[in-house]
Amino acid sequence: MRRHPFIAVAAALVIGALGYGFSVWRYWQIHVSTDDAYVEARVSPVSARVAGPVMEVLVKDNQEVKAGEPIVRLDPRDYEVKLQQARAAVIMAQGGERGATASVPMSEESTVSGVAQGQAALHAASLSVEMAASVIQEKRGSLTGKRAAVATARSAVQSAEADFERAQLERDRNKQLLERNLVAQREFDFADAAFKTGRATLEATRNRLEEAQAEAERAEAELASQTVALAQSRRRVEESRAFLAQAQSQRRQVGIRRAEVETAGGRLAEALANLREAELKLEYTTIRAPLHGRVTKKTVEVGQVVQPGQPLLAVVGMDDVWVVANYKETELTHVRAGQPVTITIDTYPSAKFKGRVDSIQAGTGSRFSLLPPENASGNFVKVVQRIPVKVVLDPDTDRQHLLVPGMSVIPTIRVR
Repeated sequence: MRRHPFIAVAAALVIGALGYGFSVWRYWQIHVSTDDAYVEARVSPVSARVAGPVMEVLVKDNQEVKAGEPIVRLDPRDYEVKLQQARAAVIMAQGGERGATASVPMSEESTVSGVAQGQAALHAASLSVEMAASVIQEKRGSLTGKRAAVATARSAVQSAEADFERAQLERDRNKQLLERNLVAQREFDFADAAFKTGRATLEATRNRLEEAQAEAERAEAELASQTVALAQSRRRVEESRAFLAQAQSQRRQVGIRRAEVETAGGRLAEALANLREAELKLEYTTIRAPLHGRVTKKTVEVGQVVQPGQPLLAVVGMDDVWVVANYKETELTHVRAGQPVTITIDTYPSAKFKGRVDSIQAGTGSRFSLLPPENASGNFVKVVQRIPVKVVLDPDTDRQHLLVPGMSVIPTIRVR
């Protein structure tokens, strides 16, 4: 009887172990994890762009800096002197350019001015000829229309005169008949109204004829005036051509003088470029932080003479960190971008960070190593390869914990 409780306890433990084992097996069927993972961030090396002794180091190890903040100052005095020399060279180059320009003889300037004036006059006279010819064409068309209007008005007058004569005859006839009491007063009134209407119409058509004739006469006068203007414009064209030919014949050798001016302009451009270079070098004596982050690997000290390209320190970005996890190739069968990831960091074992799969590297880690394997050069032994997977943290991740490159992490991807 005493064995029954022990049997029950043993059975419960077996059932619990089986349930726990099944839950663990089920968990790892839909998750993949690796401890070959670490935190990564942007590391920007800072180096000198000009040579010189260090006057100030404005940051300390692990100090947080903002982008553009001064971190190291070099001795600027040598570059200030070079800047003054560059400014003096610019002033001299400007004077040389002005002297080269002023050395062009006045006669050559007047010749160039005369050529330009002749070209402008010729162009203006040519435009005047074109405009006068266009206006003449327009006036001819207008005169043709006016003459057609006169003919139309004359025909209208003739028609109105005929209608008036008929109305007058009809009125006289009805008047005689009315005196003999052979027609009604109404018939005479109609004839009299038609007579008056015809007379008014005749007067109106005669007025329109006179207006049309006057407009035609004005159009003829305008056409004649434009014809005279066209002849004058053509004469000015000939005069301008003669003046331009004379100015061009007086042109002498100006190529050498102009070449001297261009050479002086080139010297000025070179001096301005040297000035800009001197300004930049002076500006480079103040070394600024390339991004927002923390100072690391600081090797620069006051009094040190640095050379261009010499590393001084590095700035580790704090705004953008991610995880690089090296999974076995056999574990990536169902891994896709966008899948959720739970991240445990060794430094903060009690904290859980959330993220997602960003991308999978297009190649194994060994393929991009310094000495990639040559499997065809000897006996081949198959080794399970690891492929880096980039995991980014969710935007709402707790940023109170300091995450720096190289931290060991354990990311777990939920694949189903």
